[in-house]
Amino acid sequence: MLPRMPPWFSYVGSQKLYEMLAGILRLVGLSLMAGFKNEGHLAVILDIPLGFVRKLVSEVRVKEYNGEDWQSWCNRTGSGQLVRQAATAACILNEMIFGLSDQATDALSRLLQKSRKGRDKLSWEISWNKRAKTNLIECVGKILHEYQASEVWDLPVDQKAILGQTDNDGQHISLHFLRDSAMLHQVIIEGVGVFSLCLGKDFASSGFLHSSLYLLLESLTCSSFQVRNASDTVLRLLAATSGHPTVGHLVVANADYVIDSICRQLRHLDLNPHVPNVLAAMLSYIGVAHDILPLLEEPMRLVSQELEIVGRQQHPNLTIPFLKAVGEIVNASKNEACLLPDRAKSYSDHVKTKATDAITSRQERVSNSDKIVEDEEEWENILLELNRSKRYRRTVGSIASSCLIAATPLLASSNQVSCLVSLEIIEEGVVALAKVEEAYRAETETKETIEEVIEFASFYQLKDYMNASDDGADENRLLPAINKIWPFCVACIRNRNPVAVRRCLVVITRIIQTSGGDFFSRRFRNDGPDFWKLLTTSPFHIMTPKILREDNKSVLRLPYRTISESSSSTIAEVSSLKVQAAVLDMIAEISRGKRSASALDAVLKKVAGLVVGIAYSSVTGLREAALNALRGLACIDPDLIWILLADVYYSLKKKDLPLPPSPEFPDISNVLPSRPPEDSRTKFLYVEYGGRSYGFELEFSSVEIVFKKMQSLVFVDQMRC
Repeated sequence: MLPRMPPWFSYVGSQKLYEMLAGILRLVGLSLMAGFKNEGHLAVILDIPLGFVRKLVSEVRVKEYNGEDWQSWCNRTGSGQLVRQAATAACILNEMIFGLSDQATDALSRLLQKSRKGRDKLSWEISWNKRAKTNLIECVGKILHEYQASEVWDLPVDQKAILGQTDNDGQHISLHFLRDSAMLHQVIIEGVGVFSLCLGKDFASSGFLHSSLYLLLESLTCSSFQVRNASDTVLRLLAATSGHPTVGHLVVANADYVIDSICRQLRHLDLNPHVPNVLAAMLSYIGVAHDILPLLEEPMRLVSQELEIVGRQQHPNLTIPFLKAVGEIVNASKNEACLLPDRAKSYSDHVKTKATDAITSRQERVSNSDKIVEDEEEWENILLELNRSKRYRRTVGSIASSCLIAATPLLASSNQVSCLVSLEIIEEGVVALAKVEEAYRAETETKETIEEVIEFASFYQLKDYMNASDDGADENRLLPAINKIWPFCVACIRNRNPVAVRRCLVVITRIIQTSGGDFFSRRFRNDGPDFWKLLTTSPFHIMTPKILREDNKSVLRLPYRTISESSSSTIAEVSSLKVQAAVLDMIAEISRGKRSASALDAVLKKVAGLVVGIAYSSVTGLREAALNALRGLACIDPDLIWILLADVYYSLKKKDLPLPPSPEFPDISNVLPSRPPEDSRTKFLYVEYGGRSYGFELEFSSVEIVFKKMQSLVFVDQMRC
């Protein structure tokens, strides 16, 4: 409910007292506009409280001109009081304008009629002629001009906003000043809602809605809960008064103005550091927006520039906000892309049905010239719909590709937050491109069906139009994008940040499952050692300096990189175990999928040997993960896994060897490789396939547990089959 009692009034009075004072202010505003003659007295009276807001703006400008920090500005006599005076003035202005609204007029009429106890009706009415309406709009515009002054919104509401301006001695700005600034912003935002109530549709037609919408969206990112709540309330109010069911519909209806403001401010980030947060807040607030997505190409281009090396150097504090904005954009792209294949498939089925009908009724339509014209018009409309679908699909794919291009280099970032947000973008962007390509294949079927009908019915004009509308754009986006992403994923693995590595392994799994494993077979063969080394470090084996020099490739460090590479010895044992479990989970997930399993074809023996060594080791914390990986690898080659497991189990057991199930099967000693008894432990197949033992210590209890579990869970079922 607006207007509301200002937040500071609860310390000096009550709700009932405020209602009495607010009623006086509303009556003053009403009296200045009531009657048949309006002499502009309202504008004159409003200048009195508006002067306090102007004085605050002027003082902030002086501060900026003198290069003064906020702390000294607050300590100066009267500077802190200026904010409180401006907030009080804003409250007065809001109440005086609200007195001109229909709600306030009706409430006052009921109050005066009740006080006169049924005597002749006393009417307070405003003669809303063109002149009066113009005067009111000018008054509101004058107030909003001061409300939206950048100096007012430069006032800090938390310590983070002024960290770069405080001295090194640890002094901080007064919390009272921060709270006063937040209350000023809250009252101003609520004033925007009050003005929309008073003006109704004129609030939008006068341009006030467009000028205020960006400010309200920006306030959604404020650290003050009161400011965020006020902004949310006013946005819902504006949506209701504008006839929109939700705030999302309101933003979409005015998206061109909002995006234009964002693009203008993206070009001047030094003056508008909050614009990335505004973009992220807007996209997260409206959710899936079919109409707004094509408008995001221009801001996405500017955002991509800021995430390049030069942009990150100039505004390092904005990297995370920009990445979050890209995350919201790619999320919107993914949501839209997931809808495209079903739409394209449904439309393809519809066109095929139409084509079948056209072919089966050929004789009837050939003899009727009017029917032929109708058919040509119908297929022209079908072709136009297909072209619209193609344009929108390309827009979605283009935006998703831009998001991937912007986020990919930051996979190699030493900053954990940047890396994690980038991985989230990569995961969603790859899904979006996969869905775009799936929709493209359905559209291709539709196009082929239309071409058949055009050729069959001799609609040569449509054939020329189809050729002209097809610009030959290549829709092979997914694999080229992954080809660029992969080296940075490997760099992320080499950085050895435990949290980032675990998330990267999950993302790699999703990428392989989405795009298929064939593309990754050669990549695992070349870059696999960077992954398998995660399984061969502490706690299994303490590497000597010689092995470290052999295994660790030097990581490229550009001149602006100042963070030294962390060695594996600095990682806690628990973190190392979690990383190794994540690698085993990746192996299990990839090997279980029919489309993704081929990614391990070139390294299957190597990976199988490593996993068997871990499963048979004394590290019980990884036993379940290793078992899960073995079950997955058994889906690819169960014979290989059985031989590697049985080789160790029966070599250590040396008695009670099972007999062949029938004479045609060879003895188990002939199936398993023979080895010299004195060197049996170093010549196990899993060691030879894995490359080297890396110090794995065999534990016979683990060998027996793992082999029997695999025998019952995997191999017995396969024997039955």
